[in-house]
Amino acid sequence: MKRFLFVSLALVGVMAAAPFAHATVLTPGTGSLVVDTSTLAGLTLVDQWAASPAALSAPGGGVTQTIFGTYQEWVYKDASGNLTFLEQVNLAAGSEHVARITASSYASFMTDVHTLTGALPPTGVAGGSTPNNAALGNVIDRDATGAVVGFNFISTPIPAGGSSAVLVITTDAKNYDRHGVLSVIDGTTSSNQTFEPTSGILSVPEPSSLVLGGIGALGMIGFGLRRRKALGA
Repeated sequence: MKRFLFVSLALVGVMAAAPFAHATVLTPGTGSLVVDTSTLAGLTLVDQWAASPAALSAPGGGVTQTIFGTYQEWVYKDASGNLTFLEQVNLAAGSEHVARITASSYASFMTDVHTLTGALPPTGVAGGSTPNNAALGNVIDRDATGAVVGFNFISTPIPAGGSSAVLVITTDAKNYDRHGVLSVIDGTTSSNQTFEPTSGILSVPEPSSLVLGGIGALGMIGFGLRRRKALGA
């Protein structure tokens, strides 16, 4: 019985020490019918993709461009240095509608996905169409490699002249670069260079997580000592 207690404490401590405990955490190969909202409370703006919105790129390969408009991206960080990436797509009046937006690469990082509530500080950018694919499948998803996070608008595509909501991807990354890809998809795909998280210093657990992690470690140590004592008896 005591042995079971030690093992249980160890497992609880290790699991509780992991960052993120929100409803829309996407692990590789998973999706969700629900996406929660974020106000970016307590976050600080670190970088913006362009001083003004950048034009969506042509699909390339000789394919006729059907998606026209602009995109914007921002990077924020919290008090622990964890980075949050925000995306928004704005379609021109003559554009094809858009059914899906993806962002990459988030491989090897934890992701917690939201849409923004209200206006984006300090720019005042407001959102538009929210992911809405509940009738046909996952509203948000992440591929099996963990690299691509997707937002689905298939039930009600983003219309010409309309904008997506500000899409929010919170991560445990500490660093970023400008080699990411934002894809805007319908009949064709517009692939655009954006920010992405990169490997860096490990995220710092919250104080409560540190306490629980310590309990787990003590449980493991206690179990090891009891086993050594039993073997020596």
